[in-house]
Amino acid sequence: MFTQGEIDQFHRDGFIVAKRVIRGEELAALREAADRVMEEGIAGIDEEGHRYRPHPDGSRTYFRSEFMWDRDPVFQAVTANPSLLAHYGQLKGHPFMPIVDSFVCKIPEGDVPVHWHQDPPFGDPEWPDTHPIPNIDADIYLDHSTIENGCVWAIPGHHLVGHVEVENYSEGALFEELGAVPIELGPGDVSFHCLSAPHGSAGNRTPDLRRTFYVHYMNREVQEQSYGHLGYVQALDKERGLFDDRALAAAQKMIDARQVLGFGGLEGSDVRLMEEGFEFTGEPRTPPRHWGPLIAAMSEDEIRRKKSLTFLTPAA
Repeated sequence: MFTQGEIDQFHRDGFIVAKRVIRGEELAALREAADRVMEEGIAGIDEEGHRYRPHPDGSRTYFRSEFMWDRDPVFQAVTANPSLLAHYGQLKGHPFMPIVDSFVCKIPEGDVPVHWHQDPPFGDPEWPDTHPIPNIDADIYLDHSTIENGCVWAIPGHHLVGHVEVENYSEGALFEELGAVPIELGPGDVSFHCLSAPHGSAGNRTPDLRRTFYVHYMNREVQEQSYGHLGYVQALDKERGLFDDRALAAAQKMIDARQVLGFGGLEGSDVRLMEEGFEFTGEPRTPPRHWGPLIAAMSEDEIRRKKSLTFLTPAA
């Protein structure tokens, strides 16, 4: 569980780490399933569900897989891990549904960087605002993630101003000159980062493996107001529903998968599955629509300078 001070820190910085959220047999099963997915990706099996970075010589490097919930029940089970959901719910302050999952894999010496960006919809230079309800990814780490093997770096305090102009800076400047900090983690740790927080990572040039299973949980109002225009979200909604009976059934299936695999469900936790999704019912937790007052408290000059990434430098 996060303390109140840690919750406040998250809303100040835009990201936070929780240690050893996934552990024991559950972590072992997750890593074993990830091994199989990685082997299929490297071998080129299921081309549609895997992602590769092409090279000028015609070769390519595997770095990502989609549709993890469909690949092995353990990915569904981990998505409904009660400790994971409780930590997430403390930061959210609203009900939420899991809507997207992915697996990012930095194979040994693969050297595939993830260039600096904000996640959708904030990469659009025309996207003006950050929603009052927090919008957060949960990144579950399967291996040690270090500076050397390409951990994520993020720039704190810039997640409440809509689009941030990372496109105006070189990768070197973003890593070295604008206050970015590395987020180093171990197996079973979880990084919670705002979709709007500017972040990026270098390639893995070491003999180590660095893998992440991530889940984007979302609140219905955020989905409708910030993602309804995006084609892939519209397709997901049409295919399986994001906040209807199909979504509830899918969430319940995740809880059931935990029972089948022997991990236990939500009993004894402060998390409940409601009509609107999972909800954390304990304390401490984020107040409703908490980002609204935080955004309103910023001056126009602060917003402008954060958008342009000049807030941490002396005013002109």
